[in-house]
Amino acid sequence: MVEKEEAGGGISEEEAAQYDRQIRLWGLEAQKRLRASRVLLVGMKGLGAEIAKNLILAGVKGLTMLDPEQVSPEDPGAQFLVRTGSVGRNRAEASLERAQNLNPMVDVKVDIENIEKKPESFFTQFDAKVVFCSIKEALEVDWSSDKAKAALKRTTSDYFLLQVLLKFRTDKGRDPSSDTFGEDSELLLQIRNDVLDSLGVNPDLLPEDFVRYCFSEMAPVCAVVGGILAQEIVKALSQRDPPHNNFFFFDGMKGNGIVECLGPK
Repeated sequence: MVEKEEAGGGISEEEAAQYDRQIRLWGLEAQKRLRASRVLLVGMKGLGAEIAKNLILAGVKGLTMLDPEQVSPEDPGAQFLVRTGSVGRNRAEASLERAQNLNPMVDVKVDIENIEKKPESFFTQFDAKVVFCSIKEALEVDWSSDKAKAALKRTTSDYFLLQVLLKFRTDKGRDPSSDTFGEDSELLLQIRNDVLDSLGVNPDLLPEDFVRYCFSEMAPVCAVVGGILAQEIVKALSQRDPPHNNFFFFDGMKGNGIVECLGPK
């Protein structure tokens, strides 16, 4: 028997039918926790769209999509929530209609203000906040100890690729651009040599063709990574399982992912 919503704390018969497979998978109590949760998602590019889709379909109570940026010409290649002809519109607003249509039971909202302008009180209304931190902050790992150096030899090559992209962004103040593909490709290769040499790793760990995948979001990669990240958010909100500890790297060319535990600096 399914509790009526008015009875307090339960879910309606309509929700029970909508989320039947999920309830069978992780249980009624976990679904009730999801149903009571509000999530803030900051950034609505390709990865953000995948996360939004998965959380809306999972049945959270509410999702606020925050993004002050406009839809770029490259966005529709991976961001499936924006319609054709949306270039120049706010990215979150352009995503709202399709996002809401995924599940009318979820309260989907849009915020176009810069997150840095938000008061601290703004964040208290959410049970989970999905904010993409800077690559620099995420990759600050101290490799000076002997134990760390030994672990470095076993670390996935994707970690070093992120280090290369971080150095590129630091040097150029932007990400690699298809408009300057030749110039940026040469710089990426030089940075690869410098960064891996400084870490005591053979630069051949990153084959030269890695540069081809540094110029835009890839829809299949966004789908996989967005699914994993949404899964971790569901774990936290439903209190079913502990989240990954603490990095998930996915190689879109090899089609495999790995969880790495990289200690903070």
